[in-house]
Amino acid sequence: MPEASKDTRRVAVITGGNGGVGLSIASHILSRSSPQHTMTVVLACRNQKKGERALSQLLKQYSNSDIRLLELDTSSVASVHKAVQALNNTLERLDFLFCNAGAMPIGSLCVPGIIRGIFTHPVQFFESSEALYQKRGLLSGDGMGLTFQTNVFGHYLLIHKLIPLMSRTSTKDEPGRVIWTGSSASQHAFSRKDYQHIHGDKPYESSKYIVDQIAIPLNRKLSQNNIRCYVTEPGDVCSGFLSGLDIPLLPYLVMMLFYFFRVFAGISRFTISTDCAAEASSFVAFAEDDELDPRLKYYSNATRFGKPYVTASPLISSADTGAFLTSKLDALVEKYGY
Repeated sequence: MPEASKDTRRVAVITGGNGGVGLSIASHILSRSSPQHTMTVVLACRNQKKGERALSQLLKQYSNSDIRLLELDTSSVASVHKAVQALNNTLERLDFLFCNAGAMPIGSLCVPGIIRGIFTHPVQFFESSEALYQKRGLLSGDGMGLTFQTNVFGHYLLIHKLIPLMSRTSTKDEPGRVIWTGSSASQHAFSRKDYQHIHGDKPYESSKYIVDQIAIPLNRKLSQNNIRCYVTEPGDVCSGFLSGLDIPLLPYLVMMLFYFFRVFAGISRFTISTDCAAEASSFVAFAEDDELDPRLKYYSNATRFGKPYVTASPLISSADTGAFLTSKLDALVEKYGY
C-alpha cells in the first residue's frame, strides 16, 4: 500500500495580531504558505474592529490564504476560556502559538528621565521606558495586576488550556512551538513581594522580566507533550505605542533618533520597522528543531540599511526565581483554570 501522505498544513495563533509586530509576524507566516505547505493564521485580538482591518489588509496581500479572526483579551480570564473553546471547536491542530499581545500603561512623559538618559546613557535610554511614567495600581476585572495579567498570566493560562490541541499533532521530531515576544528587562523592576507589580512604577519591565524567568521551566513542562517554548525580542521598533500620549510630532522624532543610532552608530538593535522586528519570531517558527535552544533568547536585528537578521544569546534567568514564579502562576491556573 502507498505510504499515507504527510500532513503539511500548519496553524498559527498570534495574540495581538491586529497590528504592530503581531501583524508583521502574521505576514511572515503567510509568506511561507504554498500549495504544498498551507498556512492558517488566526489573529487573536481584543479589538475586533482593528482585527477586521488587519484581516482585510492581509487578504489584499495574501488573497487565497486562510486567515481567521478570534476575539481574545488576555487581561480577562473569561475571554481566554472563551477563546480556547472557540479554537478547540474550529481547529484540528495548532502548531505555533505566538504570545505577542502586550501593554504598557503609559501615563505621561518623564522629563527628568529624558534629560538624564540622553546625556548619560543615550543608547540604553532608548531601549528602556525611562522617558515614560507608567501608571501604578491598575487592576484587571479579575483582581490581578493589569499589566501582569495582560502580558504574562493571560498567556500562561492560554498555553496551558491549549496543550491538548497542540499535542494532538506535535511529535518529538516536529514539536509544537510557543513563542513569546519578550523585551529588554531588568531584575531591578521586579519584586517577589509584589510579583504582579501592582504597586511598582515599572509594571511593563516587570512583566517582561517574568517571561524570561519562566521560559526555561515552562519549556521543561511543555516538552512532556512535545511542545517547545522560546523567547524572542523584536528590538527597538516604532510600532505606534507612543500615540496614546497625543503629542503629534513625538513618534516622528523618536523614529529619526532611531535611524540616527542605526545608520550612523551602527547599532543593530534599532530594528525600527515591525517587519524587521518580526524576524526573530519568524526564524524561531521555521528553523529546524536542532537549530534552536530554549535556553537562548533570539533577537531581531537590522543592518545600517535595514536588512534583518537574527542573533541569539543565553537567557538571563535564575532557576530559583523561575521556580518561584512558576509556582505562583501554576497556583493561579489552578484557581482560574475552571
